[in-house]
Amino acid sequence: MRVINLVAFVVLNMVAIGSFGQHKNSAPKIDYISIDGKKSPSVVPLNPGEKYLVKVVATDPEGDKLKAKWELFAKTELSKAIEEKRKPVAIPDMVTGSLENVMLDVPIKQGGYRLILTVSDGVKNVTTSSIDLQVLE
Repeated sequence: MRVINLVAFVVLNMVAIGSFGQHKNSAPKIDYISIDGKKSPSVVPLNPGEKYLVKVVATDPEGDKLKAKWELFAKTELSKAIEEKRKPVAIPDMVTGSLENVMLDVPIKQGGYRLILTVSDGVKNVTTSSIDLQVLE
């Protein structure tokens, strides 16, 4: 009876921790985002109304195909959303492309902005990175 209980215990634990040759699928990794040759965490100064190429290096440990979601927020909107306990509203249509060959249309209004990249691997794993922007006068 002890042998059966021991076998049942081992099998249940293997199922619980996924030890039947399966490994946990890991989240993708964003190595960096750069705009105009500048990488985060520095603040990137940009000229209003211009277009900039955004470069990204992102990988997935299992080689899963990656999908990207870009959002550009005014820092004032991020602060207001926190105060009002709501989801911030992104500025629409400012980023075109997906993970490679991405173009950023810089807002005309001077001030601070944050560009946020969310990368998913199609297996429910997500990672996020951001870069701060300063639109010049």
